Amino acid sequence: MAVLQLEDYGTILRRERDDVLVRTTSGTVITGAQLVERACANEGLVTIISRTQGPVDLYRFDRFASLKQRTMLAAEHPTCAWPGCTTPAERGQFHHLTPWSHGGETNVANLVTLCSYHNGVNEDDPNAPPRRGRLARKGGKIVWQPPHSSR
Repeated sequence: MAVLQLEDYGTILRRERDDVLVRTTSGTVITGAQLVERACANEGLVTIISRTQGPVDLYRFDRFASLKQRTMLAAEHPTCAWPGCTTPAERGQFHHLTPWSHGGETNVANLVTLCSYHNGVNEDDPNAPPRRGRLARKGGKIVWQPPHSSR
């Protein structure tokens, strides 16, 4: 985990929704997420800490699969993992089984190779029953869960 000392980069203007607005030392106004991305996007988890206010926010930046992860996933599924699809992995996308937006990590256990079409139709909202089915990892294997099945 990397820690940024806020005062080394600027000052907080205000909190806005789920982020903060920062006036940088150059006078530019950016979000906390933009500050962290510019400062250390390759660090994974980054916490902004103010010397006067303490911890301000935590950001994640490992959303996209690394070359090593992509190679491992293509070895597991040389084609799209959706049943019956033959699109080669080289033309595929890397899908989070537990969505990034719901805290899913970018690690091989939570990723699967899907073609762009099946990545788009895979309904992965954990709070909604799928209408077209979804992929999951069970016992180390990727399985298709038909619509309205129990997880």
